[in-house]
Amino acid sequence: MKLPVNEAGYPEVSTTGEQPVNVCERMFETIKGVIFDFDGTLYDNQNIALYMVSVNPITTLRIWKERLVRSGFAGRDFMTPDKYYRAFFTELGKACFCPPERLRSWYFNNYMPRMIRVLKKNYKPRPGLQELLVRMGSSSSPLKAAVYSDYPLLRERMEAIGLSVPEGIRLYGPESFGAQKPAPRPFLQIAKSLGLQPEEILVIGDREDTDGLGALNAGMRFFCLETGRKRYYRLDPYRRKKIDGNMQGPTLLMYAGMWDGLLSLLLRRIS
Repeated sequence: MKLPVNEAGYPEVSTTGEQPVNVCERMFETIKGVIFDFDGTLYDNQNIALYMVSVNPITTLRIWKERLVRSGFAGRDFMTPDKYYRAFFTELGKACFCPPERLRSWYFNNYMPRMIRVLKKNYKPRPGLQELLVRMGSSSSPLKAAVYSDYPLLRERMEAIGLSVPEGIRLYGPESFGAQKPAPRPFLQIAKSLGLQPEEILVIGDREDTDGLGALNAGMRFFCLETGRKRYYRLDPYRRKKIDGNMQGPTLLMYAGMWDGLLSLLLRRIS
């Protein structure tokens, strides 16, 4: 028997036998803050690699190497931005047979500005996102909000897709922590900066292996934005160590849904 579905596309269950309750609304019962991922979450980043390469095909190999090195840094925490970038460009230099200092210059003076131009030309924010950020950034909002990305220049990239960032929305990137998702320390530091406990935070992202696993490692809840595109694996929160008969480590409380339904729930929560 299928559960009834509401107008947002979410299943409903009845807790009293009378009035159906949206099961996804229950995730906000103890939530006081939200951490948004950026790429793929606040806008659909499909084909961005193709756009980046098409601007200057001669750099295709270098861009591919950058992505390979970045994937190898997943979950690594160097504690400071300087140590992170030193290790990142050293590794990228080995992959590209190029001095790290030269690649650092290329990355910040060519690659990232190119990404910003590509975003400005080809991408728009999710519908209703600007209104949502304005309302969440208000001092009267019951939900505090932050955006956390693995790429730098987050404010510039958000503005490139047409978003103005309200003062109350906090922005974080690798230059904030010297770490890369799903390392838990950045998530925990964001929670601390928001004045909240990890269990009071909902992480919203489109990737379970970075956003979801980061939430799991930090003891937070996770909403997986369904984009219709295949991701790498389904996160299993029960694959934990068992010591003296007890499971060790946090359990991920995970929800999933489409953007329109999530937007409706968030607006309802802060109204």
